[in-house]
This record gives sequence, C-alpha cells and structure tokens, in this order.
Amino acid sequence: MILDCHCEYAHHMRQEYLHLQAFLEEAVGGIQPTSATIGRVTVEPDYTATVNYSDLRGLTHELWRCIREHAVNVAALGTTQGDRFPISENYPLLKTYVRSVTLLNGKDADTGSWVQVEPPCEAV
Repeated sequence: MILDCHCEYAHHMRQEYLHLQAFLEEAVGGIQPTSATIGRVTVEPDYTATVNYSDLRGLTHELWRCIREHAVNVAALGTTQGDRFPISENYPLLKTYVRSVTLLNGKDADTGSWVQVEPPCEAV
C-alpha cells in the first residue's frame, strides 16, 4: 500500500514538473537574442513553483530584462559551465519560477530557441 502511494505521488510530481517546464518553454520561447556575445541562454526551473498562466507575459519580460541588465562574464561564456547566476530580488516574478540563468557562447546554438529550459534531473 505504501509503495502504491509513493508511486502515485512520484507520478503526480513528474506531471507537475512537466507542466512547469512547458509553461517556462512557452514564456521563453519567443525571446530574441539581446547580445551577439551570448549564443545561448538556459534557465533552471524552480520546481517548487506553482504555475499561474496570468504570470506568463510578466515572466517573459522579466527574463528579457534580466538577461539585458546582467553584466556578462565573457571569460565564463567560453567554459562548459557558462556564466551562471542566481535570480536577484529585482525580478520577483522570475525568481518565483527560475532558480538560475546560464549564459553560454553558443558554439552549438544553431538549433532551437535562443533561451531554453533545462530539463529536470533524474532525481526529480
């Protein structure tokens, strides 16, 4: 019985994670490059967030502002880790849904959206 409950809970949580990921992909999918220096942007979701579709437009705008206003560490762009930074209090809506943003030089950035959502790890 306990195993069944655990499996049902795990399935429910997986569905919530996928829902959040789809919401974020919708929010970030149309953001156009703000700098020729940045080839790719990835966002790490905060999987404790609950999706509210009325936040969609504001979330897109805050992420766009956050990327534009961030002082890019050009040296970090060339590394595999990129220029990763947490979300500041200046972007409260973005901070609700995203743990961190990573800017990359984008050597492989010729496919997909400029901003992409990191998939959940296996533990999630």
